[in-house]
Amino acid sequence: MSVGCRRNAAVIGSLLLLSSLGFGAWTQLTSGTTADLHAVHFPAGTQVGYAVGIAGTILKTTDGGTTWAPESSGTGNLLHSVYFLNDLTGFAVGERSAAVKTTDGGATWTTVTISGTDPLHSVQFPENGLVGYIGVEPRGGQGKVWKTTDGGATWTAINVGGPLATSYGCGMATDNQGVVFGPQGMLAGSTDGFATSTAQGPNTIANLVAAAFSPTDPNRGYLVGNDTASGLGVIRYTATFGPVWDSVRCPVVPAFYGVDLPTADFAYVCGTGGFIGVSVAPTNFFQTEVPTGLTATMYGVCFPNGADTGYAVGEVGTILRTYDKGIPWKPGVAEGKVPAMTQAGIRVLSNPCRHGIALLSDADVNVVVFDAAGRVVRSQAATKGLNFLPLPTGAYFVKSGAQTARVVVTD
Repeated sequence: MSVGCRRNAAVIGSLLLLSSLGFGAWTQLTSGTTADLHAVHFPAGTQVGYAVGIAGTILKTTDGGTTWAPESSGTGNLLHSVYFLNDLTGFAVGERSAAVKTTDGGATWTTVTISGTDPLHSVQFPENGLVGYIGVEPRGGQGKVWKTTDGGATWTAINVGGPLATSYGCGMATDNQGVVFGPQGMLAGSTDGFATSTAQGPNTIANLVAAAFSPTDPNRGYLVGNDTASGLGVIRYTATFGPVWDSVRCPVVPAFYGVDLPTADFAYVCGTGGFIGVSVAPTNFFQTEVPTGLTATMYGVCFPNGADTGYAVGEVGTILRTYDKGIPWKPGVAEGKVPAMTQAGIRVLSNPCRHGIALLSDADVNVVVFDAAGRVVRSQAATKGLNFLPLPTGAYFVKSGAQTARVVVTD
């Protein structure tokens, strides 16, 4: 679904509204494969990145995703996750306890010994040092995580949760703080590297499949999962590392599979039907714009250098890239009936809007909201980036400087 809003006759100048002409904020890249891709990772601050998927597929880019080349992983198993500490050293894990490592930027991959045949769903080195974790779906039932303290040379299994609390994976905020999650709302948190752990409350019995924490605030994080009873994806948020996680509003999506929290202010989720969402408030997500006609399920999302440049991967070799948070600044206004604009301004992200007004601003500005009777109902500063103004159902006028736009809020 693309987003857009109607143009108010008074809008000229600096108040820019989202165009409904269908220009994509995400660009589809040429991957060179039709294999389903399940994860993507770029070491911070580099143009080097990796994507992994079915049948041991590993792709590498050295130019920020413009071109991709295959690498020989040495395994034919589906790879679920990839993580690089730097340009040279990285790990990939997947089905049947498949785990491989490279120390030469992917030129060669060697097998990492992880006993058993459990599916491995996530791998992460939280602080890019010696401590790392692999999230597991144990065939034996009890939740488990594999941990290394020597940079991946050796790994030790740690049981997490009770004997009936199985797991799918883990998400780490620091070398010691993180969560193990799993089916039917299974969630256990630890602040000592899983020497001990405590059950947390995600307020759902959905199957939890991925987690991410802010690199600048380890207490702030998101969980995504899928409720088999309703057939819908769920998102949960915490600002305090639990123990209770709040519900998050989001467009209806059958299932979520990936989440990334690159800054303290922006989070991204991805799922079925080509869906990629971005947070406009901690507990409210907005659908970004993907290429027209994209229906591939998106399994992984990564914003390696902050909230602007990001990558997403999914079915049939789909790789997407954005340079503008997935929500571009566009010339002109809705319906394209006025000359192109070049001034800075604020953009209303969708119209109608649910539960409030979502704005994207390229500068710090003052915003005033009037109701249909002309009364001021909200006046505040909008900071550069995404802003969300919670409001009851109704028709409103948003004013920035001398320019005004009409917006409808629904429940």
